[in-house]
This record gives sequence, structure tokens and C-alpha cells, in this order.
Amino acid sequence: MERGRTELDATDRRIIALLVEDASRSNNELAEKVGLSPAPLSRRLARLYASGVIRQTVVVDQKALGIGFQAFVEVTLERTASKVGQRFIELVSRMPEVVECHTVAGDFDFLLKIAVRDVADYKRLLWSKFEDMAEIKTLRSTILLDSPKTGAHALPW
Repeated sequence: MERGRTELDATDRRIIALLVEDASRSNNELAEKVGLSPAPLSRRLARLYASGVIRQTVVVDQKALGIGFQAFVEVTLERTASKVGQRFIELVSRMPEVVECHTVAGDFDFLLKIAVRDVADYKRLLWSKFEDMAEIKTLRSTILLDSPKTGAHALPW
């Protein structure tokens, strides 16, 4: 099935919402909760996976892994030429501490989400990996205190 915009009905949305809530649910449990038998549920799941609506992911508890400090970093580059931007993307792609990298339009060029053990690790990261990057004009950090609602559990319906 070709990936692209997929039309979802109420049952598809319910299946997705239940999986977002608890991805460990069995097909039988999902089928029961949405009022389908297991075979039609399996066909719907196969279609949702094939179309790219649902992707196979694992959500980890960062605190359980020792990650106690997260920050968003707004990055403004000296120039917004595509080669400069691509070099920056390649650099942060090799940095495991950068758990998200978004190209944005607005007052800055990139929004990074950083996850490290503590403030000392964050300081080391900024000073050792970002300080010498001539492409960076400014870095602005916003410390993450809590995440009462995240994209992993937020659906637009």
C-alpha cells in the first residue's frame, strides 16, 4: 500500500488511541474493545502499518535510564544556506544526546531536544560539541521541567 494520506474512520481512530494508551494490548483485547473480531482487526492493523499511520516504536522511561535533565535548544546559524544546514544536521545526527532535531521557520533555524544525565553533562555537551561550531550564531536553552502532555500521547481528535 502506498504511503501518504490515509482516511481513518472512527474504528481506526479508536484502535490508534488504544495503542497509544497501551501498545502492549493483545490483538484479542483490541478487537474486543473496538467491537471487531480478531481477523478484521488484524486487517485494519496491517493497513495502518502498511500506510505508515502506525510505526513500530519503543517508548522508554528516560528516568529509569538515568536521564535526569532535558532541555530545548534554539539554534540560529550564521547563514541559512542549505549546505550549512545540512552540515549541522549531520553533526547533531551523530550526537546521541540530541534526541530530537527540528528545522523550523521563525526567529531561529533549529529546535533541538537534549537529554542527558544532569546539568554537568549538559554543560559538557554545550562546551565540547557546540562551542567550536563556526556555523552557529546563537544557542538559547530552555530547561524542561515536566511534560504533562507529550506528542507520544497526544492525538488531534
